[in-house]
Amino acid sequence: MTAGPMSGERGGEGGATTAPSAAPPEPPAPVPLGPGGHRRRSDLTGPALRRRRTLVLAGMAGLTLAGVLLATAGVSMVRNSTVGRYEQALGADEPGYQALVVPTPTLAVVQRAPDGTLAGMSLLALEPGDEGGSVVVVPPSLVASPDPTLTATLADVYRSDGAVGATASLGGVLAVAMGEHVELDDADWARLVDPVGPVELTLDNAVGEWAAGPISLEAADVGRFLAARDPEETDLDRLERQEQFWTAWLQQVGEGDDDAVPGEVESGVGRFVRGIAADTVLTEALPVERDDQPDGLHLRPNPGQASDLLAHAVPFPTSPVAGARVKVRLLNGTSDPSLTTEAATFLVANGSEIDIVGNASGFDVTETTVSYTGSDRLRLAAWVAAVLGTENLEELPPAEDEIDVTVVLGNDARDLIGR
Repeated sequence: MTAGPMSGERGGEGGATTAPSAAPPEPPAPVPLGPGGHRRRSDLTGPALRRRRTLVLAGMAGLTLAGVLLATAGVSMVRNSTVGRYEQALGADEPGYQALVVPTPTLAVVQRAPDGTLAGMSLLALEPGDEGGSVVVVPPSLVASPDPTLTATLADVYRSDGAVGATASLGGVLAVAMGEHVELDDADWARLVDPVGPVELTLDNAVGEWAAGPISLEAADVGRFLAARDPEETDLDRLERQEQFWTAWLQQVGEGDDDAVPGEVESGVGRFVRGIAADTVLTEALPVERDDQPDGLHLRPNPGQASDLLAHAVPFPTSPVAGARVKVRLLNGTSDPSLTTEAATFLVANGSEIDIVGNASGFDVTETTVSYTGSDRLRLAAWVAAVLGTENLEELPPAEDEIDVTVVLGNDARDLIGR
């Protein structure tokens, strides 16, 4: 999963840049919980979070006992800039109905420390209608490639290629395309936080001029606080404070009025922070593992944990480069509508992107099947079938689309996913 070139410039407090895609790697592997396995979420976790995902699809897709019926009003019911818009093909209550999925909007926030180095990065993602979302905080010492033989970090890439290069590398490591990015310095943070400042939070340990215990962080000090790291500390210590800041700030923004965040409303930091603060799904540090090198601490995504986190933070990702994720058409062939949501989250956590969702040709399918067109896609189809644990693999006649694999969910799907 290597990252391709991305274009864009520094966006100031509300600026944003669009990030295109580039060239192919190997089939995806599960991506990466916070430092030492630490995890902090909002109240929306476990079954509640799964219920929310079900409602996300339900709101866009109108579920009935006849299968997954995607609402005819779906296009007009949600804003066309957010995940969950479905474009009508056949009647939503008919077998064979299929619809396109709009990807989850994403923004990379790149923080520039006072000395010009990279102080941290955060992946922001929005829920449908910009009503809620997630923040995943990322350390500068994260290795900037999924290749285990490489050791250059995001901080190294930022030093040579700036925010554009660091954003592209982050997308490659996480296998999630960054739709926009913005670079913030101390002055930008002061302007962003000022309407709701000071930010109230509690530190477990002292850092710099801030003592352990409750602190009241003035807007003008936010940039320095987020970059602060005592000599005996690592990026993991700073990462936890950055996560605490995001949690506290978003809560205060959510309790504020329409002017709680300056800048654009329809794009950039203004849009994302307002949207996420409306109903925060999670704010969490990226799950990482230490990979100490002679030149210092290096961190890599925890392969068994971050995939789950990212699948919930970015439920409908797109590949940062061609081939980083398997493009899946997901069709429900049962009378259990919740299978679509569960299968989508499962497949995304295991390296797929869901491009089309809909109904199978009938709602009495017994066994889950993975199909493909063309021998060049057999490897991808076999990989998805192995992930699902099904041996039902079939080749279909050639089709003119960009879908790699079609998954038809049968009555055995819940057992397969729950293995």
